[in-house]
Amino acid sequence: MKKRRLIKSLLFILLMIMSLSAYQTFADSRLTIVKYGLSPGATGFSESQTTNNGLEINNLPLDNLGNELSVVADIHYLIYQIVPSGDGSELTAINPPQSSYSVLKEVGDFVTDDNGEVSLSLADGYYLIEEQANSAQGLTKAAPALAVKFPVAGLSHVYLYPKSSVDKGEVNPPKEKPKPQEPSPKPIEIPKEENPPKNPSDKGKILGLLPKTGAVNSFLLMLSGFILLFFLFLIKKNKRGEEEIK
Repeated sequence: MKKRRLIKSLLFILLMIMSLSAYQTFADSRLTIVKYGLSPGATGFSESQTTNNGLEINNLPLDNLGNELSVVADIHYLIYQIVPSGDGSELTAINPPQSSYSVLKEVGDFVTDDNGEVSLSLADGYYLIEEQANSAQGLTKAAPALAVKFPVAGLSHVYLYPKSSVDKGEVNPPKEKPKPQEPSPKPIEIPKEENPPKNPSDKGKILGLLPKTGAVNSFLLMLSGFILLFFLFLIKKNKRGEEEIK
């Protein structure tokens, strides 16, 4: 009997814990901030002004070419839980005056990821969301502060899209590494002629000789042949004369 009572007590405690957890889960609202930057001079995003490549962030068209819209990472958001002053009539949604609320506590400092997103759960109440400038990301002027009340009727997940002009600046292209210089070919040295002709047109004419061309070589060979035949003719004639004398 004691064991059964102990088991029932443990089951009852477990059910109470699960009920409280479920109540807390359903009571909290989900907030997601998507930070996107507009190119300098742009006042808003229009699909007709850019290239829609089909990518989306939470049903918002995304241009990854950066012509009009691009997500911004490393942007800090300070979130405070606040209480409206008086009847709350002075508390405005955008850039509320400091006199219109008092701060209960700081919820935390949240930073956008590579997709430009921050996501967290918040209990029911009023919250002040302050964006912080980041010159390293081109965000020199933060978007106006926002005051939000949770829960939002009909929504368990609320999306905020604060926009700002982002000056990305000029990015210096990486310097190219110098290419190794190839060794230049050595010039071909032409041996100098001994006693070169003074006149370039007389090149090849040394000691009164004609230039050594193919025709000249043939002529010299023929001349040598004629001279040789002439000497042979003289020798033969002399032999005949000697025989006749005998």
